[in-house]
Amino acid sequence: MMALKYLDDSVRTGTDLEIDIWREANLVAVRGTSRYGLAFSAAVRGFSAGVASNTGRIDFVEKVVPPLSDPKMQLLREQFFERRIRCRRLGVRERRQAITGRTIRTSLSLNRVPLIVINSLVCSNEDLPHWVVVTGIDDAFLYYNNPLDAVHRKRKTRISTLKEFIGYHGDQSMVEVWRE
Repeated sequence: MMALKYLDDSVRTGTDLEIDIWREANLVAVRGTSRYGLAFSAAVRGFSAGVASNTGRIDFVEKVVPPLSDPKMQLLREQFFERRIRCRRLGVRERRQAITGRTIRTSLSLNRVPLIVINSLVCSNEDLPHWVVVTGIDDAFLYYNNPLDAVHRKRKTRISTLKEFIGYHGDQSMVEVWRE
């Protein structure tokens, strides 16, 4: 919602939009959302979107503890690939690459809003993949907004810690949203 509102001030944020995005992006078999789900949510609302991942695989599935049962894994695969097909039909761009400071800096310089995955341990007691919105980067810090913050505040992390900050147990994903 933060990315959509930043790019289009007429976007009406609120519980209805939040629930719609969650439904579109959620990977029911696991607690979390996929890069394709978030990109799909932006694309169906008329925004341009792109996804990047250093693995090319289903987001974080090997990191789920306890491991998923066969039926849940099958459901997860079906959801992931179905959402990817829908994204391709909507023109969502895909690339496989590491998510680095340079990647993020380029995204921001193109007036795109990058959403990246971090480990929620950065801001809570849970070890889960968590999406944040990057709002800026300079020579010292990466600045971001955490949608779970009860009070809106700009957070930052040192550039020297980006390798550890970006991603979840080695899996990196980024969604970029923009207006053409």
